[in-house]
Amino acid sequence: MNVQIHKRGVIAYLIGLVLSVIFASYYGGPASFVWLYGMLLVIPVSILYTLLNYRFLNIFQEIEVYKLTKGEEHRYRVLFENVGLFPVHQMGIFTLDDRCNLYAIENGHKLSLDSHQKQELMSGITCKYAGAYNIGIDKISLTDPFFLYTVELDVQYNFRAIVRPQITDVATKVLDIENLINNTGLKSNRLFEDIPGSDIRPYIKGDSLNTINWKVSAKQGNLMVRTPDKMEKRTVTILMEAANPPENREDLDYLKKRDIFLEFVVSAAWHFGEQSVPVRLIYPSGDVKETTVDSKESFMEFYSIVADGIFYGSSKAVNEIRRLATERRSKVNEGDTWIIIRENPDEGESSCIICG
Repeated sequence: MNVQIHKRGVIAYLIGLVLSVIFASYYGGPASFVWLYGMLLVIPVSILYTLLNYRFLNIFQEIEVYKLTKGEEHRYRVLFENVGLFPVHQMGIFTLDDRCNLYAIENGHKLSLDSHQKQELMSGITCKYAGAYNIGIDKISLTDPFFLYTVELDVQYNFRAIVRPQITDVATKVLDIENLINNTGLKSNRLFEDIPGSDIRPYIKGDSLNTINWKVSAKQGNLMVRTPDKMEKRTVTILMEAANPPENREDLDYLKKRDIFLEFVVSAAWHFGEQSVPVRLIYPSGDVKETTVDSKESFMEFYSIVADGIFYGSSKAVNEIRRLATERRSKVNEGDTWIIIRENPDEGESSCIICG
């Protein structure tokens, strides 16, 4: 709550109060004291009037869709209803313009309502960040009838939007996915298949006789052996190391970091899923959950929960994600590639770590 005092109104009131005291002191009588008591009641009556205005003011906000996508414009509707007996004069409307754009409702817009009157405002709206957070109208201001003060108050019911990230290629530029995958899957730099492949090299003492290519050896005049192909990796795993949110989940810095984090994760999952390369995603959703994306259909299932489904339900889930991240960064992952995506990396560290 924020209160702004109107100096002119207060000075006029104090002058009137002083004159009322002088008038009652010198002349006495019922009329002078009625006027004095009336002046003394101005402040409590003003406060009561403001409280009643706030108590009997209903504000309903809605968007035409249940979930929206960052940057897409949708129709926003807000209904103001004064169900009380006293009119509301010059109410200020303050929007959350740091996280959404309301094109037809100006921040600080003034609105008046008579007793039992309704008024509806419509506007296009776009949300600036992915995630789940309050949008639309956040606060209102009410001015007392004697223009002594204006008080800024939170709306009684906020509107919480669920905003999905855009599907972009931001992860491709960082992960260089085109060089990580081919038509058959991922290749290991250390592990090899048991069956010899088509590559040829000179025989080295200790090589198995089964690997000798006799036809090529006859042509070359030296023993030549077939080398095994690099082993195809069976899985790609993305570990989402989400940050444990602050107490104020509406903090703008937190919303910006969560937006970048979700967009990167969705981009990585989309590129693997689009090319039908299985990718396993491990993420916190209350507990530690796991899902596999290997097609556009399975990607859409993951995409539908990512906006508001990434959260920790307990300290156990936080510790489990951190343990997995530390473990995979410090060990060789045989037959697997892990991509750790961090929402809140330490200073100087990358937000994306590939553990092969």
